[in-house]
Amino acid sequence: MDNYYKVSVVTTVFNGINFFDKAVPSILSQSFSDFEWIIVDDGSNDGTYEKLRELQKNDERIRVFSHGKMGRTKALNFAISKAKTNFIFQQDFDDISHKDRIKLQYDFMQKNKQCGLLGGYYELINEIRNEKFIRKPPLKNAEIKIAMAKYIPICHTISCFRKEAWEACGGYDEKYNDIIDLRFYISIINSGWEVSNIPENLGKHFVYSESNYIKANKYSVRQKHFRELNIKAIKDFNLSYFNYFFVLGRFFLSCSSK
Repeated sequence: MDNYYKVSVVTTVFNGINFFDKAVPSILSQSFSDFEWIIVDDGSNDGTYEKLRELQKNDERIRVFSHGKMGRTKALNFAISKAKTNFIFQQDFDDISHKDRIKLQYDFMQKNKQCGLLGGYYELINEIRNEKFIRKPPLKNAEIKIAMAKYIPICHTISCFRKEAWEACGGYDEKYNDIIDLRFYISIINSGWEVSNIPENLGKHFVYSESNYIKANKYSVRQKHFRELNIKAIKDFNLSYFNYFFVLGRFFLSCSSK
């Protein structure tokens, strides 16, 4: 494996012309600069691909790919397959990473060889609910597994993982384009790796009604898949049966939101 760079940042984007002020400056200004950045344009038709090519000309670390509309999951697997390092840093195009994010996570992964997947604290900016706060998920492997019966305890946009862990679990499941993070996380744990969060605010995650994810994935279907994954976590990790009450609560919540 080519170790010219120490880590690989991977990003997929579809029609992201209005978000070049988010991920791009936050990644290019990282205090840890020894990275390649693989960006897969997923069939944009708004000028995103052309602007990415201009970025690529100005920074040799950036590698831009485009193979038409693949879908989020396939595009992400494709990006990771092109990575030349063992450390993969996921970054959504419309979110922001703080300047020390890569350094903090890389240092942790170097010191904790059993950790296959790592997240951290982050600022959640939910424009739909008009909420803004720092989310602090559990830190340890055992606590994170319990939390998976209720919610997603590792924020995808600031997650990093070893490419060998991605390979061991078969990558992201391309049958789905929703809740791909939790499905992937459970698979990593089942393949024998530990997962962690670090108690540092690593970035900003924006939730808004016009996001491609929300527009492309029906709420009721997302909730159905979410419940199925909560149940899978309970079964796979031998969690307490009391966790089924949370799954039942999610079912009634989805019904009331229709």
